[in-house]
Amino acid sequence: MSGTIERVSFKVGDIVIVRQGRHRGSMFVVVGTEGERRVFIADGGDYPAQKPKKKNVLHLQRTLMNLEDVAERVAGGKPLDNGWLKQRFTAVLNNSDTSCKQEVEASEWPKKK
Repeated sequence: MSGTIERVSFKVGDIVIVRQGRHRGSMFVVVGTEGERRVFIADGGDYPAQKPKKKNVLHLQRTLMNLEDVAERVAGGKPLDNGWLKQRFTAVLNNSDTSCKQEVEASEWPKKK
């Protein structure tokens, strides 16, 4: 075994679970990426869209959910409003929203090769 860890790619709009750190177990939305190793996460509350938390991808677990409208806004250069982000995020977590894209692929913890 070489000890390398398989990387999971994150996209803007992905809903993720924090695996390490102060917010362990909390869910956030990916609002930006910085290379392959870091992403920016926000929830509209503790971490607003204007000042997202920079997080190492190894400390996050991907879910099967993606907020497509967040990705569209970021791609279009439109600013993310914290109230809107929190409302969209909460609606998905409460299963009252069907506009969230759920991916077919399994979301697992990165595995050592």
